[in-house]
Order: sequence, then structure tokens, then C-alpha cells
Amino acid sequence: MVAAAALAVLAGVALRFIAPSALWLDEAQSVAIARSDLGGLFDALRQDGAPPLYYLLLHVWTSVFGTGAVAVRALSGLFGVLALVVAWLLGRRLGGPRVGTALTLLLASSPFAVRYASETRMYSLVVLLVLLGAAAVSWAVRRPGPWPVIAVGVSGAALLLTHYWAAYLLVVVGLLSLAGLRRHRAAAGRVLIGLALSAVLFLPWVPTLRWQLAHTGTPWAGAGGLASITAALGGWQGGGQVAAVLLGNALVVLAVLALVAVRDGDVVRLGISRSPARWALLALSLGTLVVAGLVSLLTSSAVVARYTSVALPAFLALVALGVAGLPGRRTRAAVLALCVLAGLGLSAAHVGASRTQAAEVATALRSASAGDTVVFCPDQLGPSVSRLAQAGLDLVVYPDLGPADRVDWTDYAVRNRAADPALVAARIAARAGDHAVYVVTSRGYRVPSDADCAALREALTQLRGQPEQVVQRNPRTGEGMRVHRFPPSAHPVGP
Repeated sequence: MVAAAALAVLAGVALRFIAPSALWLDEAQSVAIARSDLGGLFDALRQDGAPPLYYLLLHVWTSVFGTGAVAVRALSGLFGVLALVVAWLLGRRLGGPRVGTALTLLLASSPFAVRYASETRMYSLVVLLVLLGAAAVSWAVRRPGPWPVIAVGVSGAALLLTHYWAAYLLVVVGLLSLAGLRRHRAAAGRVLIGLALSAVLFLPWVPTLRWQLAHTGTPWAGAGGLASITAALGGWQGGGQVAAVLLGNALVVLAVLALVAVRDGDVVRLGISRSPARWALLALSLGTLVVAGLVSLLTSSAVVARYTSVALPAFLALVALGVAGLPGRRTRAAVLALCVLAGLGLSAAHVGASRTQAAEVATALRSASAGDTVVFCPDQLGPSVSRLAQAGLDLVVYPDLGPADRVDWTDYAVRNRAADPALVAARIAARAGDHAVYVVTSRGYRVPSDADCAALREALTQLRGQPEQVVQRNPRTGEGMRVHRFPPSAHPVGP
């Protein structure tokens, strides 16, 4: 039993460091920001709409290990491994070795946790910081003195400086602490003081946040609302395939059992749990998602599965309690083994999946001549290709013809909707002169729309002649792309 558990954890650890696909948009954008000097890094974050902590850590990491795909993803893998250690310690404190083992195995095999521990993004760090914050809150509840309060403050500020959705989790923590003032005044007071310290430590970043709120946001998606709950479950279970849905249903049932199955020795009966910790976990998971959904409706901001990483640890802790509460050792072991095996299988599929066609596009561009112009429409296709493309090409984005290594989200929808594809095409043709023009497009992007990019290609066709398609879009790839080559203006090709 111990050997099987150890092998499952090792498999989960290994999967966190295996990802053969090239970096996709968000990862390439992260590396482009992090490799800037500090002044450029903070300027880039204003345009990106993100807080700074992960990028500062990645900046230091890349200065030591470089910017290769394996190197930059390894930082997230490291956060994922550290999270397993903290999960074990927290699980033991929550319900003994049985819960500690279940929580560690569930996190090790989580398709969601594995996926984002193998991506160059901040979500693996978010999971680690949530677990560290839970440890700090537990410390503050149990022990008086300034150090537990400082730990709560620092962990909370670190979360806010890693992802803004952390604010929703901290709001729930604050509400739970306020509710606890009546019966546990001293302990709840220490947690509230720690949260206040988090806000104070976050204050220096507030001017940048205000600017981001006014000029960036999530123009690439509509408001999610209470779809935050379904988005979370879809992400946590590993997608919409049958195995993932079955795993998701099993996790939900186990989480519910943690709240309604009362254990009396070896006998388990249905009833309402009187454990405040279990209901707190429900609030920290489901309650955080509800708060996030309501804010999304009020602010017309996006809800996507990866943002829900702030609520994952509390949910998995509830699931672990549900597993531990099952009657009979064999039943517990069988249910946990099925969940872990399903999770590892789904994780392996995610890790091995192609995330982008950037490498294929970069290979196709090797036939381009120095000075040829490559235009990305939408510009969101640019970062992943530009880091792989050969030197000497003029890589620009629609509609501003700016550099392709990063997306500038500043007033993004306004800039794109004000653009005239025909005028942009004329600028591209003039810029390219007697060089060829390559246009990299895709489909399904909200801004600029498919129609905008199609109009750009049509206008270039009028100016340059019929293009040749050199890369076809693979619909099974997360970031699919197609490439059209327009001939030099001196040698137009008829339609």
C-alpha cells in the first residue's frame, strides 16, 4: 500500500516535468515579460494586466537556467512538488495520516494541478501559496504572538501579487474570520489583522492595478458569471471526455460525503457534519467561486478554469475527508486508487497533447528569405512563434504592426475595432516592398474577429495576388494556426 502510494506520487511528480509541446501564447508571453530588465518588466506588466510576483521569480529563474521550454516550465514543476509537501502536512493536521495521504495523492494526480505545473504560468505557484496561506492561518488560530500574524499577512500579500483572483479567496477568509469573532475572538482577530497586513503590503501595487483596470481587462472573452463553478469542475476533472466526467462526478460525491457522512467508529451514517473545518472548506472552495462569479457579472470580466486554482486546494481537502470517511479500509483504498489512476491517466494525456502549432509554423518560415514580413492576425499568435522563428524576418502584428514577441493588452478592443483591414494591408504591402508577406491566422478569437483577419487576407490578395497556404490549421491543437504566403510585389501571381 505504501509502495503503491509512493509510486503514484512519483508518477505525479514526473508528469509535472514532462511537456514536449512548444510554449503557447500565455507561456511565451510570460517568458518575454520575465526576460526584460526590471524597468521593462514592470512596464510590460502594465500592458499585460497581471501582478508581478511570478514574473519576478521567473526573471531570476531564467537568469540562472535560461529561457528554453524545459527550463522555464521547471519552475512551475518545482512549485507543484513543494505543494505536495505542504499538502501532506496540512492533511495530517486536518484529519491525521489518512487524510494527509489522500490529499497528497489527489493533488499529485490532479489533471488540473499537473497541467499547470507543466506550464510557464503562475497557477502552480497560486496552489502552493494557497496551501502556505492555509498553514499560516492554522498557525495564527492556534498560537498567539506576532509571527503567525505576519505569516498570514505575507502569504496573503504574496497571493494577491501572484493572481488577482486571490482577492476572492481572501474575502471568504475574512468573512469566516468575522463569523468566528463571537466564539473565538482572539484567534479570529489575529487572522483579521493578518489580512489587514496583506492589504497594506499590497498597497504599493494599487496604482498599477488601477491603471490595468482602466486599460486592460479580458477583451478575449465575455463575462463568465456563475459559470465559474462549472468552469472550475471542468478544469479540475481534466476536461469533458468520459473518463474526466466520471472522475469529476466521483470527486463531487466524495466532497459531499465529507459534509453529510458522519462516522461513528466503523459505522458511517448520513447526517450533517458538525465540523466547522469542513464547512469552512466548502466556503473556501464553492464560496470563492460564487464570489468570483458575482464579481465577473458586475465587472464583465472573464471566467476561465485556470483562474479557479485559488479554490482547488480547499476542494481537494474536502474530497480527501470524504475518502477518509468511507467505511472499511479496502473500500477507501479502492476508491482512492480509482481516482488517482484516472487522474494520472488524464494528466498524461494533457501533458502529451500539442498545445500550439508554433514549432510547425517556425519550421515553415525557414523557407522565407531575410527581410520577408510575417504578420500575425490576431497578434495573440505572435509570442509563441516569434521565440522560435529564424532571425532576419520582419515579425509584426495586426493592426499596429508592432513587435510580435508580446501582446499589448492596453485598450485592446478599442484599438482593434478602430482598425481598417484594408488600410493595414496597404501598410503591410508598402513595408514589405519587394519581399514576400506571410500571414499567420487562426479562428475562434473574439478580438480581432475572424472576419477582420479574413478581410486582411482579402485586401492583401488584391494587392499581392493569390496566396499559397503553407501551413494548415490543426483543429486538435490548442493554439492552431494556418499560414498564407503572398508573393513579392514585383512578381504577383494571378488568382
